[in-house]
Formats: sequence, C-alpha cells, structure tokens
Amino acid sequence: MSADEVAREEVCDERISFSVATSHQTENGAITTVNSVESERAAYAFIPQTPIRSTDAHLVEFSEAMRTVAKSLRRVAEGKASAQAEAAEWKRKYELEKTEHRHHNVIKGCSNCGKDELEHLASQLTLETASVDQTSCCGNHGICSHQILQDECPEPNRKSDEKIVGRKAPFRLSWGCDGDKNGQHKHDFVSFEKGDIKTAERSNKQILLKWESPPKTVLFVTKPNSNAVHALCAEMVRWLKEHNNINVFVEPRVSKELLAEDSYFNFIQTWDNGNSERDQAIKTLHTKVDLIVTLGGDGTVLWAASLFKGPVPPVVAFALGSLGFMTPFRILNHEHLLTMLLKYMSGDACEQYRECLGNVLKRPFSITLRSRLQCHVIRDSAKDEVEAEEPILVLNEVTIDRGMSSYLTYLECYCDSSFVTCVQGDGLIISTTSGSTAYSLAAGGSMVHPQVPGILFTPICPHSLSFRPLILPEYVNLRVQVPFNSRGHAWASFDGKGRIQLGPGDALLCSISPWPVPTACLVDSTTDFLRSIHEGLHWNLRKSQSFDGPSA
Repeated sequence: MSADEVAREEVCDERISFSVATSHQTENGAITTVNSVESERAAYAFIPQTPIRSTDAHLVEFSEAMRTVAKSLRRVAEGKASAQAEAAEWKRKYELEKTEHRHHNVIKGCSNCGKDELEHLASQLTLETASVDQTSCCGNHGICSHQILQDECPEPNRKSDEKIVGRKAPFRLSWGCDGDKNGQHKHDFVSFEKGDIKTAERSNKQILLKWESPPKTVLFVTKPNSNAVHALCAEMVRWLKEHNNINVFVEPRVSKELLAEDSYFNFIQTWDNGNSERDQAIKTLHTKVDLIVTLGGDGTVLWAASLFKGPVPPVVAFALGSLGFMTPFRILNHEHLLTMLLKYMSGDACEQYRECLGNVLKRPFSITLRSRLQCHVIRDSAKDEVEAEEPILVLNEVTIDRGMSSYLTYLECYCDSSFVTCVQGDGLIISTTSGSTAYSLAAGGSMVHPQVPGILFTPICPHSLSFRPLILPEYVNLRVQVPFNSRGHAWASFDGKGRIQLGPGDALLCSISPWPVPTACLVDSTTDFLRSIHEGLHWNLRKSQSFDGPSA
C-alpha cells in the first residue's frame, strides 16, 4: 500500500464529532437542553457513504463544512436557550409582582372583613394567579408601555410609609393613519419584482397613545417666579384631586409655595432636596409618575426632561412662556393671561385647561417621540474610560465652543470610524431634530421635523466659506476631540447648562439615547410643528403680491 493510500485511509477514519443542543420550553416556563445523539450517529453513518474518497481535497473541504455547520447550529441553539431563559425569568418576576399588586388591592378594599374572609380571598388570588393568561399583552398594532417607558419594575418590597402604592397606569402605542385616531394604520411595502426596487406605499406614522387604565399620578413642573403660573398650578392641582382623585407630585420649591399659601395642599408629594436623597428619588421617579404637566415655555420642558435619566412619562406642555415649539397647549392669549389668573381663574380659562387635561386623561391622543442625545466625556488621562457613571442626556443640543478664549476652537470630528472634518471657528453644535429650531437654527442650520430620525451637525461661525451644516442618520456615534496641538481649551454645554471644560486630548461622545421624550400633540406632530414655526418665527411671512400685473 502506497503512502498516499495510507494517508487517505487515516483521514477517512477521522471522526467529526458535534452535538446540537435543542432547547424546548415546558409549559411552566422552565428550560431543558437535550443532546441530539441521533444527529451525531447520522453524521457518522453519512461520512463513509459519501463519495469523498475520490480526492483528499474533497475530504478536507467536506470536513471543514461539517465543522462549520456544527458550530453554527450550536451557536443558534445556545442563543435560543439563553433568550428563552431570560424570557422565563421576566415572566416569573411579572407574575410575582402582579400577584402582590392584586393581593394588596383586594386586602385594601376589604379592610373591614374578618380574618377568615381575608384568608379565603388570599387563597383565591393564589389559585387565580396560577392560571394567568399568557396572551394578555398581545402587542398587535402597538407596543405596551412597560416595553417602552419602564426599564425596571418597581421593587416588590415597598416601604410602609410611601404614599404611592401600586403599578403605573399602563398604556399602548399604535400607529395612526392620516391623523385618524381609530387605531387603523398602514405599513411600508417595497416590491422587488424583476429585480427592481419600488416603494408601493408610504405610511403616515403618527403615534397614538391610549391608556389601558386611568393614570393615577401626575407630576407638575412649573416655570419659577411667575404669579400667573403659580395660580394656574394651584387651580389645576385642586381640580385633579377633587374631580379625578389623582395623586400629585411637585418639585420641592412648588410644594413649599403651595403649602405656604394654603394648608389644603398637604396631600401633594415631593422629594427631599438633599443631594443624595434627591438623586435617589429622581432615579426612581419614572416608576411613580404616569403623566407630566409642564407650565411654562420650552425651557420648562427641557428642565422636566432633565429630571429623568431613563424612561420619560408622557408630557403635556402648556404654553406659558415666550416661545413654544414644544408647548402646543394654549389656555388664553398672553395679553389676558396674567389678568385672568390673578383673579383666580375665570370660567373660560378653567374650561380650556380642563378640556385639554380631560382629553389626555380619558381619550387616545397623538404624541411626538422627541429623540435625546446621550453624551459621555472622556478625559485623556482616563485611558478611554468614561468620566461619569451615567451619560448626560440633552433634548435640544450639546454645544462645544471656545468659551473665554480668544483663539479659534480647533476640534477633530469623527462619525463612527470615519473622519468627518476639523472644525476651526467659534464652535460646533450637535443637535437633535427637536433642537433644530433653537441654537442650530441661529447658526444657520435647517429646521427639521421632530420625528425625522437624525442628528444635526452645525458649525458656529466657521472660518471657512464651504463649511455647510450636515444632517446625519440617528444611528451613528459622533466623537468630537480636542487635538493635542490645539492652542486653547474648549467648553461643552448641555441644553445651555452644565458647562464642562475640555482640554487637549479630551473627547466628547454623542449618540441617540434609547429613551425619547413623548410629548402630547394638540392635533398631530406635523400640524403642531408647522403651527409653531409659523407663529413662533413668522416663517416665510410677507405681503401678498398684488393683482395689478400685466394681463396674460
């Protein structure tokens, strides 16, 4: 026997062992893994039957292919098992929390019952929980609130002295069709007939919010140092408590003002103003609040959004400021507002805000999902470690400028792994589409619809005639770095506050946050946006052309 034949026999006798983990989920949610012995035996039986003895090259190629298939199947099975295990754990936590919530409600409603009756009710709850309907949240034509705006469930061990008990009010988001609020929606259809790509239909993706249960807690965020806003806030809080039995959260400043005015407002809730207590209360605020009401201008909306480092409840913004690109709800003309409110609300003013809040609390309404930027500051000395534990979230823009320095700002900009440009000028604005009507607009950037997914890249007074603003897709990661040969430092500010100095070698990372700010619409996103630029900026306002031109 020749050496080649011996080598072929040795290669043919090799065994390609692999096992495919097949995951099965039992009815109670547990995960089990079974090795496919039959698949391995079939592979062993298949190898000697194939005509691979013809050449060594074919044998090696076939062996590599089998190994690749085995690795792919193993990765798929492991991923499926991991996903099912995670889903089962979330399901177990959800059922446990739901059981405790229902048990608390029943016990609270039957506080006058005897001990035997309470034990009987508790046993009934236990039996009912065992048969929880798995399809209670089908997700058809929408997304449930706990999938969008809740990143963590409330702790099951509640403190006995907390005033808010129970889960947040759930809601569902759905696509609207041409502004209709009937739940119908369209989809994008793309045809690929004969190799040609054609869009068959465009969808009007107006998002509608519908409460699945009435909201129970409202947070008021108000503009400071305004008598009109203070009077309106007091009247709204009184009406919500007396006519809707809604729990009210306010800022510590507002709580102090209302309690100084009248002891009637001792039911309102707030948080401690200390640093550690405040940070902890703010961190879990989204688990207690169902709805936010802002009384002021766009700055008040920015401040309300900054209170939430994660999910943000829906925001109803009343226009009581100078400009209102994000505040579509108006109560009275500004020239009559102060006079009416100082008389402790006229009948017309009451009817206006009550109608607005009543529609939001009881009916489906359109919302605009306003993207936020999350920013990380990386110091040169940190060796690519993020300086802050949590990112800085901004709703309008982050600005990098030269501050007090007389030198031009010198910045290197990167988009993902691609070099963009070097900025030499007064600075750079990285803006959301909601912030396109703010500082970016003043620096020459374009106005963009707030639901357009994108990031605006606008220079501030660049020392170049060809440096025009850009609009980048929302999925990119931007890196703005101060080079080591820069003549001076740069300063970064976030929504106009929280200025941070950036030295040579320091960098700022910006990307779109997964937690948008949902703001309620008066009509719909497009109508509210066009109305805001017409009324706020008098966009394209000019005298009409006369009719006394030459005859045709």
